Amino acid sequence: MAGLEIDQKREFHPWRWFFTLVLIALLAAAGWFAYRWYTTGEEPPLPIPIASANPNIDESEIPQAAVDNYTVPASQPRYISIPKLGISSVRVMKVGVKANNELDVPKNIGDTAWYEKSATPGQGYGAVLIDGHNGGFTKDGVFAKLNTLKTGDEIIIERGDGKKFTYNVAESESMALDEVNSTGMKKMMKSVDDDKEGLSLITCDGKWVPKLQQFDRRIMLRAVIAE
Repeated sequence: MAGLEIDQKREFHPWRWFFTLVLIALLAAAGWFAYRWYTTGEEPPLPIPIASANPNIDESEIPQAAVDNYTVPASQPRYISIPKLGISSVRVMKVGVKANNELDVPKNIGDTAWYEKSATPGQGYGAVLIDGHNGGFTKDGVFAKLNTLKTGDEIIIERGDGKKFTYNVAESESMALDEVNSTGMKKMMKSVDDDKEGLSLITCDGKWVPKLQQFDRRIMLRAVIAE
C-alpha cells in the first residue's frame, strides 16, 4: 500500500509581513528616541509627555511670614531684588558644594542661594555668587527670565544688616555645562571688572538630560556694583 502523500502549500500573506515590519520599525524608532532623550535631553518628534525638569524640586509656596522673618549674619546677602523681572525681596540661602563638587542649589523654587566661599556684598572686591532655579516640574523658578536682562539693568542685594547694594548687569551668556565645569565657574568667582566688586548670577538653561539629572546649559550673568 503506497504511503499517504500530503501536498502542503504555504500561503504568503504580504499584509501580515508588512505590518510586522512596520511594528518592528516603530519599536526600533521608539527605542532610539528614548535613548536620545535619556542621554541628551533631545525631545522626540511626537508630542509624548516626558519629564523636562527636575521633579524633586520643592514647588510649594513660601509663606510671606517666612520671608519677612528670614535673617542672616550682618555681612551676608539676605534678599535679592531685580526690578525689571518683578523680583522683590527673594530670600538668599547659604550653600556650599555637593558631594560631586558642583555648586549646590536652593531647595525651594522660589529661593536663591549664595555660595558661602564667594564674596559678600560690600566687600569691595571679588564676586558675590548667587544661583537659583529657572523652573521646576510644573512651575517657573525665580530666575526663569534671567536671560532677558540687558546691560545696565539693576540687581539689588540686601545684607543681613539691612544695607542695600545695587549692581548693574555687564554681560550674560548661555554656556554649555562642560564649559561651565571646566572654566565657567572660575570665571564667575571673579568680578567682570577687576577694579569693582562683582555679582554673578547662575541659573539652568537648555534641555533637561535625564541621565545627568540636570540641564545641559547655564545662564551665566555678571554684574558690577554701581558707583
